[in-house]
Amino acid sequence: MSWRLSALVAIGLVSGIVLAHLTQGGETASRSWDALRAAGFTAYLLLWFSTVSGIAVRLRLRPGPAPITWLLEAHRMSGALALAFVAGHIAGILVDPWTDISAVDVALGATSPYRPPAVLLGSVAMWLIATVLLSTAFAGYLKNAAWRSLHYLAFPAYLAALFHGITAGTDSAATPAVALYAATAAVVAALFAVRILEPRMAQRPPIRVPVGPATSYPEE
Repeated sequence: MSWRLSALVAIGLVSGIVLAHLTQGGETASRSWDALRAAGFTAYLLLWFSTVSGIAVRLRLRPGPAPITWLLEAHRMSGALALAFVAGHIAGILVDPWTDISAVDVALGATSPYRPPAVLLGSVAMWLIATVLLSTAFAGYLKNAAWRSLHYLAFPAYLAALFHGITAGTDSAATPAVALYAATAAVVAALFAVRILEPRMAQRPPIRVPVGPATSYPEE
């Protein structure tokens, strides 16, 4: 379900941004520019929520009496949607008249004419997110240790996305953006500290959520 929804959202975002570019009035218009910025912020927030909810699942934390499986599904869904909004962000970058970044620059990052280190961080985040999501999609075919090792890439993916937003965004110095990045990073840091220091994790059985007749998700 999450993959189908993510694909539909990605197609809708890319189509909408391309249409906005084609219908905007010349190089002075900013529809595609505004869209790529909005998609970038949304992708970051979705990735943040996926990271936070993933740690919360591992710690058995959940809001209210809802089953932990609901939080796990929200974790999976937000991660898949984050990649969809990354696709919209990239589409805006490629079609917007204000940018001069090619598909190769997006893929490699370091070749970008605009802030190469910052764009490189974005590229690293994109590839790491894709790797984590693919590992989840094929979790039924992976050993638990291999899946866990790949899933831990979510943490550097989040950090790369955070610093990409801070260093590449034209709005990163604005007060709302500073508050957003500071607050979200603080939550991740706090939960990660609890995750590292929690002494009872080794004694708790793994979470396994059935996803089909003969498959289950490895431990979060």
